[in-house]
Amino acid sequence: MILSDVLTPLILSAFAREITWLEASSHYSLDEFIETFFHTRERTVENLEELTDTQVAFSSPAHSIWSISESVTHLIHTQGFYHNKLLDISTSQLPHLVEAARGFGEGSRQNVSADALRVSLNAATERIRAVIDQTRNSHDPEKTEVNSAFGVCNYKTWVLLMLAHEVDHLRQMAAMRRLARTNTK
Repeated sequence: MILSDVLTPLILSAFAREITWLEASSHYSLDEFIETFFHTRERTVENLEELTDTQVAFSSPAHSIWSISESVTHLIHTQGFYHNKLLDISTSQLPHLVEAARGFGEGSRQNVSADALRVSLNAATERIRAVIDQTRNSHDPEKTEVNSAFGVCNYKTWVLLMLAHEVDHLRQMAAMRRLARTNTK
């Protein structure tokens, strides 16, 4: 697993375009990125523990951070984009998802219950686990595609991008969890 004190600067350097996402993805093995993604997803699930519906819906007028409900529903929705990208760049015969994000911020929904978020996130985790299990050994590491937002990407790059997206929203959720627990009863 890649520790956050190493992963964060790598992700930030790619976000800041100091290096390309393709170059960033060459720093670690595919297995390390996958392991780190699922560890991060576990932390995302843990952030939902013991929260009430009011807390997951809480939005602070003083902070421009999404509610936990918005972050989780967005993560689930955008996972369809990564699902399709992993299928596109591998030789898997798994079906693509019809509903997948096409732009930034898509799929976020307010006021989804804490229980519904937990159920949906667990189901999404199982879906992406199945896709990764079916594609991780059926892709050509040299096969690339050009994406208008992220540049040249291979399979490992798409896994890193999915991980970076999860890390970004986990940080937002952790901050909002503290605010929600402090400001709601």
